[in-house]
Amino acid sequence: MKRVVIVTAILLAFATPCTATQVREGFPYQLDLSLESGVTAGGLALFSGAVAVGRGQEPLTLDEIGQLGPEDVNGFDRFATGQWSTTAQDVSDALVLTLMAAPLGLAIATPGSRESWTIAAMYGEVLLVGNGLGELLKGVVNRTRPFAYNTDLDIPQQAKLGVGARRAFPSGHTMNAFAAAVFLSSVYAKLHPGSAARTWMWAGSLTLAATTGFMRYQGGKHFPTDVISGAIIGSVVGWGVPKLHEVDGVDLTINPSGGGVGIGLLLRR
Repeated sequence: MKRVVIVTAILLAFATPCTATQVREGFPYQLDLSLESGVTAGGLALFSGAVAVGRGQEPLTLDEIGQLGPEDVNGFDRFATGQWSTTAQDVSDALVLTLMAAPLGLAIATPGSRESWTIAAMYGEVLLVGNGLGELLKGVVNRTRPFAYNTDLDIPQQAKLGVGARRAFPSGHTMNAFAAAVFLSSVYAKLHPGSAARTWMWAGSLTLAATTGFMRYQGGKHFPTDVISGAIIGSVVGWGVPKLHEVDGVDLTINPSGGGVGIGLLLRR
């Protein structure tokens, strides 16, 4: 979590100058100081809440671990209690890092320093809001990970006794993977509306994100509902943040009309 906060802070700090200078005409995104301040403040508030809640989390005791059984888990998630694979865990780590780096590559490859920093700032906000919400939910829900139910002797007991064993919901790896994939694909499609590569971008990135989630399941780290929830959160944040920054959008304006008040629509330009 700390690494995500640091990376996000760096992206937002370097991108701040963009709020004072217009990017080139025709670029589909723009930064606005009030919007960036609001989104950043909201993300930091989520992280603050997560830290506060996390302080009260207690690890499982040996007695509690001994009382866990697959029958305690709903039928949809139950098969996850028999999963454990360090290889799958390593693969998921590699996949999520690859996906999280891809939007930074898009920012670097975009012509114009202001445009690059605009993309970097939006992505920083995606990481901040997504991980802030994810960490808060992990602390509030306090769900035990599937491997804690598993009696496989290859599973280190120390892993079951750590606080992290009670932070299953939602899947952070899956959330970050889908956030990066949806952000990358939607921004690329907006920057290159006529490119045939858009379909491949969506298909490839979402396939890698889904594989990340499946590896978290196979690794015994998450239940299917953890993975699905992480995918939904990541997708919404990864799509929503750049959507807020689109140059063409709809604003509500209140205009006097006769003796009353009328509501009109104004396209932002």
